[in-house]
Amino acid sequence: MSYRWVGLLLYCVVLVAGIAFPALADAESDPATLYLTFDDGPRNSTPEILQLLQREGLPATFFLIGSHVQISPSRLKTLQALQESPLVQIANHSFSHANEQYRAFYSHPEGVLADFQKNNRTIGLNTPPYPSRLPGRIDWRFAETYVNDSSHPFPNKRGVPREVELLFGQQFVLYGWDVEWRRNRRSKQMDAPELVAKEIKQRLQSGHTVQRNKAVLLMHDQNFSGPEGIERLQTLVRLLRQEGYRFDWMKNYLSTF
Repeated sequence: MSYRWVGLLLYCVVLVAGIAFPALADAESDPATLYLTFDDGPRNSTPEILQLLQREGLPATFFLIGSHVQISPSRLKTLQALQESPLVQIANHSFSHANEQYRAFYSHPEGVLADFQKNNRTIGLNTPPYPSRLPGRIDWRFAETYVNDSSHPFPNKRGVPREVELLFGQQFVLYGWDVEWRRNRRSKQMDAPELVAKEIKQRLQSGHTVQRNKAVLLMHDQNFSGPEGIERLQTLVRLLRQEGYRFDWMKNYLSTF
């Protein structure tokens, strides 16, 4: 068989595959979307993160803690810079972060709601729906969907935890994450950017994300202090750009809430 006929045969195979499986063909051509999220700010390192985002033209969502805003005038100034940046979406990560006493915090669902409402006022979230993330837990709650993680401190097999329903009833939309940039438990050092990029790619390819072809990356502001921290973040950004991903804010994660 001539090369011409081989080429024609391959073209027909590709064409038929695209007709028979249009959804698959589209999925393979559409770039995955990444959602860069930063927790526990504002911190002293937050302005440096913001500067990097501005240099790179990258959108990101900051889940802020109200008590951190009130630590000093400089933290309030950082909040204002985040509010004014066209690249930043502000989100709610509670006012107190449970004071690191998670069992006591979640034992009082009405108190959880009050804590988040107080934080709305502190960080200037005035228009619902309010993008939010629970402290110390991976809970997703939007539309008719509730997803939690095996690390949930109070497994509730009867249904959605009361504090989650109270928040959702007041238009707080809860977002967890698909991949976390962690510290190594033994060395206490941050995982290499290459490992994070690899995990994101593997999860997207295997479909192990809450939404197909979308991945939410959790990071913490305090892990990017100083030149070395920013360099790690810069390296990860470069690796992710090489994969051709799109970047977006959490407010665009869902078409409906």
